[in-house]
Amino acid sequence: MRRTKEDALQTRCQLLQAAKALFNEKGFSRTTLAEIAEKAGLTRGAAYWHFKSKDEIFITIVEQALDDMTASKKQALSSPDCSAKERLQRLLALPCTLPTEYALVNSVATLLPAYPQFAELEASVQRHKDQLRQLVQDFLKDAQQQGLLTLHASTESTTKLFFLLFEGLYFHTQEGKVVTGEELSDFLEILCQFH
Repeated sequence: MRRTKEDALQTRCQLLQAAKALFNEKGFSRTTLAEIAEKAGLTRGAAYWHFKSKDEIFITIVEQALDDMTASKKQALSSPDCSAKERLQRLLALPCTLPTEYALVNSVATLLPAYPQFAELEASVQRHKDQLRQLVQDFLKDAQQQGLLTLHASTESTTKLFFLLFEGLYFHTQEGKVVTGEELSDFLEILCQFH
């Protein structure tokens, strides 16, 4: 039976979904390629047909997560039907709504000492974090110029504090703790005054 491109794409997606679940559940180092193939309902040979190694699967998953996260961040801040506060609140909620993606991305730094082959991937993660900082800083500047909000500190300091809050929310969520929309709103009121 001849396999089509669609079949190959579906097999690749099955492998990536299985790997994402296992990496999230067990961590990268405790997950084997055989387990990934088994969870996907495939053979190890099928896994090797699509990926050279477990490393390549992990890199692919993290890069997809980074792309998904970046798209979600841009979408949160560019919703024209929302107020400036609602847009920032949507952005702050992302670690709660995409916990698996954030966990995988943040695991790269902890893996780096034992897996130096992920240095380039960690550099990509840092570039995405820098892009988020810049995105928030630009949004705050524009919103302040438009009279939508007033910052209690400089744009740079507010951006840094927002980013620290964003990262803290990720770790808080990973501990299984819930942050309500009302709390996110209160956090934003501490950062700036909305008009």
